[in-house]
Amino acid sequence: MYQGLAERYATIDGLRSIMLGSPTGDMDLPGIYTAYSQFSRPLRNAPPASNLTGMDHVFISRLVIRFVDYHNSEMELITLLDSIPDSIDRDPRLGGRLAGGMAYCGDAQTGFAEIGGVQYRIVDYTIRILEKRTGT
Repeated sequence: MYQGLAERYATIDGLRSIMLGSPTGDMDLPGIYTAYSQFSRPLRNAPPASNLTGMDHVFISRLVIRFVDYHNSEMELITLLDSIPDSIDRDPRLGGRLAGGMAYCGDAQTGFAEIGGVQYRIVDYTIRILEKRTGT
């Protein structure tokens, strides 16, 4: 699933780095990193519906923008803001990785974060991946 998200993010003009997990060193900015957050099982082996099972996976993708001055940081944020959900909407099955189900960005929150003693402008996106498959 993450590989499908990374492929979608790679289609975004202006995004310079894509990482799995929190950065441990320098990150080429603007960049995005993604971490698995949680899952739920809204559909569990419920006959007679073809014995389907469903998983609702949640990832958090954080867009990180260098905070040099407020005006430039805000303009860069506004320019990239919609590109994350739009990239997923263009291929919600993540390159065929989701035979049954889809991925989408449900919401996002903006803010500021200090990483390694440096302040950044951020957007945290909630990415949901709904997966349906035949149960066992």
